[in-house]
Amino acid sequence: MVTFLVYILKSSFCLVLLYGFYRLLLASTTRFSLNRWVLIGGMLACLLLPFVSLELEREPIFQAPLRLVEEWEQPVLGITEVGVAKISQEKTEYSWFGTLVVLVYLSGAAVVLFRWVVGYISLFHWISRHEYKEFNGLRWVLYDLPVRPFSWGRYIVMNRLEYEKHSPVCLHEEMHCRYGHCYDNLLMQMVLIFHWWNPLVWKLKHELSDVHEYQADEGVLNQGIDAKTYQLLLVRKAVGSRLYSMACGFTHSSLKKRISMMSKKRNSKWVRLRILLAVPLAAGVVYIFARPEVKGTVADYSATFKEKTQGRANFGLTKADVEQRRDTDNLMANYISSEKACILELCCNQHNQFLWGPENRAKEKVFVDWETMTDEVKKKLTDSFIKQYLEQKQKMVPVVIRIVADRNAKTEAIAVAKQKLVEAYEMARQELAETYPRELVDKCLMPHFYYASPKAFADVPVGVADRSLSLSGYDIRFFIDNLEVGELNDFSLDELSSKIKQLCVEHKSEHLSALLEVPSDASEGVVYDIKQVLREGYVLRLNLVQDSQD
Repeated sequence: MVTFLVYILKSSFCLVLLYGFYRLLLASTTRFSLNRWVLIGGMLACLLLPFVSLELEREPIFQAPLRLVEEWEQPVLGITEVGVAKISQEKTEYSWFGTLVVLVYLSGAAVVLFRWVVGYISLFHWISRHEYKEFNGLRWVLYDLPVRPFSWGRYIVMNRLEYEKHSPVCLHEEMHCRYGHCYDNLLMQMVLIFHWWNPLVWKLKHELSDVHEYQADEGVLNQGIDAKTYQLLLVRKAVGSRLYSMACGFTHSSLKKRISMMSKKRNSKWVRLRILLAVPLAAGVVYIFARPEVKGTVADYSATFKEKTQGRANFGLTKADVEQRRDTDNLMANYISSEKACILELCCNQHNQFLWGPENRAKEKVFVDWETMTDEVKKKLTDSFIKQYLEQKQKMVPVVIRIVADRNAKTEAIAVAKQKLVEAYEMARQELAETYPRELVDKCLMPHFYYASPKAFADVPVGVADRSLSLSGYDIRFFIDNLEVGELNDFSLDELSSKIKQLCVEHKSEHLSALLEVPSDASEGVVYDIKQVLREGYVLRLNLVQDSQD
């Protein structure tokens, strides 16, 4: 439902731009056929543009609210106790506000649909009550009552006396049928069912109805009817209201505007060039709706850390720790993005849900099931290997999985996913080794995956909003040659930075390391921010050691 509402918001935004474009550039012109097709074609384009997929390196600022709406309905995955490799999905309920929004929207759509259906039932009731006459390929339903003329499809309903007098009203209704205006009204009614809440879409409906009347009036005058005689007839008939909003009626539009348009000099054909301005407008809409492409380079791991998977992490500040981390975590600290590799991207959103990207995020979202994650990853690995083998047997490259996490994703979710990835690599190697050369399998499918820094997927800086704010549940201890030399509990980033500077000045040893304990619900973004401070401390320590040696 949320995905549908996001589509409605996007298409409604496009319809608002269409209305503005039409009012500014075309509403006052007398190229009525052009105006009609701009409105109809524009509405169809507005309904399709939200499906156009474009990926950018950074997410446009306009996309952020829509992304938040998209994630509103997604269930949050709960992380189990420390050390448990199975993550279960907890059902969540709509907030009362979200439920109210959905109910109001559906109620409005139901009311518009109901009025539309009732109107059509009444319309066809009028058409079917009497026999019709065939004339000029149209069916004329004639009433002895003073019924106001209207038309739909091939049917024209009007007063018998007026028909027998061959009034210009007959020509007017005939023009509506010839041009097929009823089908435009049908499309407009369908759009209004879903966009009933947008007042400018109702304005679009009135603009389209006006164009229909202008075009029918022009058709009447082209048949040789005197303009002044026809205008006087309009004035005489301009009493009362039209019968059905979905039908084309003789007095459907503003009388003053219709007479003004009949008296106006016809615009030159060059006015059609104004449509070209719609091209950059459509391109701008596609840009606004563009999705972020998680490309990212490998984070600088010169001062990265060896992590354990039970919610506690060792953050070493020595070169030895960096080397050890490669074995304990299987992260490719030395992987260079310029090296040739087959990259499979696995993304984790703020609800701890994994999906393959970036093409999956740009289209329909198919999340990786926690229960079958190992099997799904194994299939991705084997498919990539087989595809390479068939296409470039002699130039095969490693299959590398890149993990990209939202900054609000939980560290435990990432830790559990890493374990499943290692298992998937092992299963894929065993399966492929039975059919393909072992050396190629080992070359391409050794456990290779690396972790990109967490992102917010918007123009929001990655960082704790307030560096002076205490991080509850985060504790860190510092060691020199395995001897504890200090600790911080519930510290802020400013306090951590000051402590590292103090220790670096007091202790010149290169063997300075830190042990960080994080809460079970720690987010990747906060942990990343702490890592950044530790990296700064690593650089500071290197500089101090270098200065002392000099």
